[in-house]
Amino acid sequence: MNDFSATKREPLLDESQHMDSIKFKKEYFIDRTLDSALEGKSEDASYKQGRSWDWASEALQLLIQLYSGGASINELEPYAKHTFDQFERHKLDFPNSSLKPWEPDAYQYILWLLSLAVLFDMPERVSNIAALVGSSAEDGHDLLLSQLFARAGTHVAGGTLIHQKPYLELQHALNSRADEQQQLMCRYLKNWYKNMKNCFWYGLDKINDSGFFGYWAFEAGMVTVLWDIDDTVYRDLPYYPKDLVDYARAKHVADHFTQGCLIGAPGMTAKSGEECPCTGVWICDDWAVGPQTFSRGITLPTDSGRQVTWRLTKVI
Repeated sequence: MNDFSATKREPLLDESQHMDSIKFKKEYFIDRTLDSALEGKSEDASYKQGRSWDWASEALQLLIQLYSGGASINELEPYAKHTFDQFERHKLDFPNSSLKPWEPDAYQYILWLLSLAVLFDMPERVSNIAALVGSSAEDGHDLLLSQLFARAGTHVAGGTLIHQKPYLELQHALNSRADEQQQLMCRYLKNWYKNMKNCFWYGLDKINDSGFFGYWAFEAGMVTVLWDIDDTVYRDLPYYPKDLVDYARAKHVADHFTQGCLIGAPGMTAKSGEECPCTGVWICDDWAVGPQTFSRGITLPTDSGRQVTWRLTKVI
């Protein structure tokens, strides 16, 4: 057994292809600037935006690939910072660009970025990640994203869960406890890859020279850390980034993301038309309606056709 076989985290990595891909990404996207790559190229704005996105996306894929190959978390920190810098630069250069939650790939990019910001203990990056999320109804208002960003300290519009597969178990895990919560996380991880067929990276391990960077449900690690879940029963399942989870817990990362309202805690709010995130007693902030008991998963009602804000007062 060679050193790479012993240290790689992603069992599907081929050493030769992995090393060639890492070398190419570093030389092409790290060691040279975007400006130098654009010099003498098309002046078309859409071309520039596409190349700008490439620089950000490849930085993220390189970060994930280095994790897959077994790099230490300390070695990865500069690459994580570089990744977030690239996405922030892209948004500044192209302010109208956004990640639309209804698109499976865009949804995954949002989860990757938020999860890695949490696991690498970079709370200052969360608001910039939220700015990347499309905000119009046409872009998609998603319940799970809203809950995750709320716990991380910022607001993203919520609605219903857009992608039932594979995210339903993960969303339910946010509002569960003890054994039920652990079993939901187990089911999420066991079904994660097979429900990702609509994502661009699905099956890359089977294609030579594809730049395969590994399969990781980083969002499962983020939820485990922020919701303080005992991961004993699922930490050795495929796709779970247990080394990053252990790193985040050792740094007490959950204590650094306390600005938001924990889902299921009294005081949290949700709006008419959104899925109720937690079974409990709710009051209306806008009108004197009186306490109402709602079950998790129902669509929160209007009041005589008026959109209202509901506030949780007691968890049941």
